[in-house]
Amino acid sequence: MKILRVINSLAMGGAERSIASNVPRHIENGIEMDVLLLNGMDAIFKNELLENGVKVMELGKFNDVYNPFLSLKLMKYLRKYDLVHVHLFPSLYWVAIAKLLSFSKTKLVFTEHSTTHRRASWVLLQKIDRIIYRQYEMIITISEAADTNLKKRIGTSYPTQLIYNGVDIENLKEEAAALNEELEERFKDKEVLLHVAGFRIEKDQDTLIRALTHLPENFVAIFIGDGDRMGICKQLAMDLGVNHRVFFMGNQSNVGKWIALSKIVVMSSHWEGFGRAAVEGMALSKPVIASNVSGLAQVVGDAGLLFEKGNEVELSEHILSISNDHEKYQALAQKGCLKAKDYDLKKMIQAYEKVYNQVIAKS
Repeated sequence: MKILRVINSLAMGGAERSIASNVPRHIENGIEMDVLLLNGMDAIFKNELLENGVKVMELGKFNDVYNPFLSLKLMKYLRKYDLVHVHLFPSLYWVAIAKLLSFSKTKLVFTEHSTTHRRASWVLLQKIDRIIYRQYEMIITISEAADTNLKKRIGTSYPTQLIYNGVDIENLKEEAAALNEELEERFKDKEVLLHVAGFRIEKDQDTLIRALTHLPENFVAIFIGDGDRMGICKQLAMDLGVNHRVFFMGNQSNVGKWIALSKIVVMSSHWEGFGRAAVEGMALSKPVIASNVSGLAQVVGDAGLLFEKGNEVELSEHILSISNDHEKYQALAQKGCLKAKDYDLKKMIQAYEKVYNQVIAKS
């Protein structure tokens, strides 16, 4: 079985982190699997795959991923694989168009990672979406919310399967053990609030920064990730006078270490397909406070606390409520740790490989 995974890039994001963690596991299981990037810029997850011996190809170093001519470059790759597994828009479009143009018989699978698409507001793009999705033998959704949203947009006649994103809990615990005394000393006597996500509009780091203005001085926020909006968030912290309590650490390969350092993991997203960082926090017995949005709310459930998206006052109240109540803190930590087991990477790997076998076996 020879499979190609295609994605826009391997910059910080849940889909990107998923590929970095699960592709090596598929290879260990005997599947020949390569990765192709529309934009091959250097990134932590790209380097992680290369270090694990995964073949990573690219259409160019700094391509504009929205360039439709990338479809022409993709055509030659299709015939080399039994199946191409695609992630994210616009890779979704360019691979489907490449198949149509090349008359390729290669089977396509797509993973739907999001619950919200700007394309949904354009009638013409809705119609094009339906044609594009028809090129895929199977559409995998990563949460109930993503599954429901997809079917509302394109209908229920498409082959879909719900497979939760998986987290490598064993590896996460190994990462957590790497927390060193120097880092602990740096944040000694601080209540660390951790936010792990790329700096994109939907991730809403702003709300956590604003929440600091309602919290005592010993509360600090650490942001793991990079992206276009980092500068905006730095300026917001300056404007609010909390910049000395906000730490931007950029992309980090060892997320577990930072979770171990933290008191609470916060996810303040405007929308979210799944919420990988929430699961990682729960897996390491850290209470999770998340915005009450589809996808994320279902993953966290009653194993964490939910607040109205964009409401920094409610967020700060939740933070104080568990920081000042040890029993409540421990109860949430235990419930979260138990719930995280539902999203173990092993379950995801098994489900994906079952889909691969079924799709390839179809005549």
